[in-house]
Amino acid sequence: MKRLLILVSCVVLLLCACSPKLVNGSSSNSFPENHPDYAVVYLYRTGGYVKTAYDVHLNNDVVYRSKNKTKTAIKVDKPGKYQIWGKTESSETLTLDIEMGQDYYVKTFVHMGAAIWRPSLEIVSSTEGKKDWNSIK
Repeated sequence: MKRLLILVSCVVLLLCACSPKLVNGSSSNSFPENHPDYAVVYLYRTGGYVKTAYDVHLNNDVVYRSKNKTKTAIKVDKPGKYQIWGKTESSETLTLDIEMGQDYYVKTFVHMGAAIWRPSLEIVSSTEGKKDWNSIK
């Protein structure tokens, strides 16, 4: 039993080392203004009357649970194309061509589907993103 616990712990640590670095932030000042060695993807949901939540993925990793008045910031160490997607009864996918030193703001929300609410993802400007991000406490 001890060996199994040690093995599982090692696997978890190894998987975490290979994933993008995830940092939960409370403000847009979570990272310095200049960060030439990495990019930051800010994911957030401002709120609304619909409470349907869904997981948001960065490629194959779940990086955020989109719920009303929540936010998270993801530090990405490698440039390239990344898929950001969410799924309920259907899925929505955005492709980000991430460059080091850049900030990306992705607003998450839902819209009505055939049977349940569908995920929506939108890349917004830094001005709009910072304003929305700072409004979430």
